[in-house]
Amino acid sequence: MDKPIMDEAEVKALDVDLAARASQVYAQYAWAVDYGDFELLESLVGPDITITRGDAEYPGLEAFLQVYRNNWAGDWSAGKHYISNVIASRQPDGLVRSRAYFQAVFIRSDHSTMVVGRYDDLLVEVDGQLKIHHKRIHVEGSLRLPESVREWGGYQLARVK
Repeated sequence: MDKPIMDEAEVKALDVDLAARASQVYAQYAWAVDYGDFELLESLVGPDITITRGDAEYPGLEAFLQVYRNNWAGDWSAGKHYISNVIASRQPDGLVRSRAYFQAVFIRSDHSTMVVGRYDDLLVEVDGQLKIHHKRIHVEGSLRLPESVREWGGYQLARVK
């Protein structure tokens, strides 16, 4: 994986209002992915959606949604995405480049996995709303954690799926 670079033009174009709007997209995205809300997920994407995971690119809405359906079908009972350090800038072509860090935790039957990485996305304005145009997921590492407890502080842990 190549080291990400932020050039001077991008730094000068960073926009706190765009970053706040992108943060809202990411919050809804995390909810949709963590709870298998594919209708919400679909509502967050632009008409020409593409997703890139590692070296694999999947163009089109159906391919995009299938990536998340496959993830949802995995052996995990609860998952949470934590997205932070959101920055955004408008590019000369009108698209918004949004970058963020993520941490995702997946609780499985016999262990948990924490995945860390970054998003380097392009967003498009559609009817005044930012939508995901090209989702780029860069996984930078993962940790295998021990089995989680079934109860915490008197609370029975809920399964999401």
